[in-house]
Formats: sequence, structure tokens, C-alpha cells
Amino acid sequence: MISVDSLLYKIDQRLNKLSTNTHQQIQLEDKILALNEAQIKLIKQKLDGIPTPTGLGLDASKKRYEDLQRLIELYEDHPLPLTLNNADLHKWVTPINNLTPPYMFYVDSYLLADKGRCKNRKIWINRDLASHGDIQFILNNDQETFNFVSSDELSIFTDGTFTPTKLYLSYVRYPKYIDKVGYTHFDGMLSTDENCELNAYLEDELLDLTVQSLAMYTENNLAIQTAQMRIQTNE
Repeated sequence: MISVDSLLYKIDQRLNKLSTNTHQQIQLEDKILALNEAQIKLIKQKLDGIPTPTGLGLDASKKRYEDLQRLIELYEDHPLPLTLNNADLHKWVTPINNLTPPYMFYVDSYLLADKGRCKNRKIWINRDLASHGDIQFILNNDQETFNFVSSDELSIFTDGTFTPTKLYLSYVRYPKYIDKVGYTHFDGMLSTDENCELNAYLEDELLDLTVQSLAMYTENNLAIQTAQMRIQTNE
């Protein structure tokens, strides 16, 4: 966890130190907005390295998993029912727009399926999601199962030799909204104190992205350059 008070203090510290205007003032709500935008950007930067039990698509170290571990929802917590959507294509679907906590990015999934006398067979699905344009190509090949995600549902395609009964989904959820008492949200609700739930060691990376955004907003060129150099070092 990262204290919102620490983040706000260090934002002022970095901007004012590097700004020609030592008394530069940025509204609290603007800092909070920048922090939350930076939080999402930081998570997206980390996503490529999430390992999975299947061992598919790994391209980074264990550290990437640890960076986002507290945001990853476990398979066992999200058993989802499947509905036959297209019998000719052996397509099954399940909604993801009403998941709790809210779905952000796909990690991995597996099916329980029946095949003849074999019940509740576990079938892992490819971690790399198929794109919509590749579906017909994949269907013409002998692949047991694959999936893709649309805006509100996850679609599963099988080879027609088994009947999927349930899908277990692992995904990255949206982080809690960082907030601080002292202003009113666009919807009229009063702000509350909410710390950043990312690991404490990610504070500098989050600050770098936040300061870069705010420095661009205030045309603080020296702060922009410094933040960019720090971001490159982090990468």
C-alpha cells in the first residue's frame, strides 16, 4: 500500500523543486485525477509479464507477477456459467461486465467439461486471446479450444467433441480509486481518503508517471524531462 498523503506531498516536492515557479499550485482534484490515470498506465505497463499455471506466453520475470499480484483474481473465486451461443461453431459465452470486483484484463482460464463418460475434465484455455479476425482461421485448424474477449463477454470455441459446463477465470481487476478528502467528485459525491493499493516499492514509478502528466499540463519543461529520464530508467 502507498499512502495518498505521501503521494501528494512528493508530487508537490518534485514539481516545485524543478519548476521556475517555486509556488506552483495544482488543485487537489487535478493531482488525484493524474494519480489515477498514472495508476492505470503503470498497471498496463506491467501486464505482459504475468505468469500463469499453463506456462503460456511468459516473457518476463517473477517480479512482474509480484508487482500486480494483489490485483489478480483467483480462478476459484470466479466460476462462471457458460451458455451455448452458436451450435454450428461450438461457441459458448459468459458475461464479464458484471464481475465483482470489476474486470480489467484477462490473465488465464480453464474449463470443466464433459466428454462421454469422462465428467468434469479440466481443460486449460490458451492464455493468448484470439483476435476476432483470426477466429475463422483457427476454426479451420484442429485446435481443441480457444477464446476471445469482447467488451462485455468472454467467448469460448471448442472442437465439438466435449461439452463445457463451467469456466474458471483469472483476471486483473481494476485498482481502487486513489482519493483524498477535500473536494467534490463530478457526480456530486464528497471525496474520501483512499490510499493506493499497489505495492509500496512501486511508489517512485507511480510518481514519475504522475509528475510527467502534471508537468505537461503546467508546461513545466524541466520536470517533464526529469520524469521522462526516470521513466526510461524504470523500464
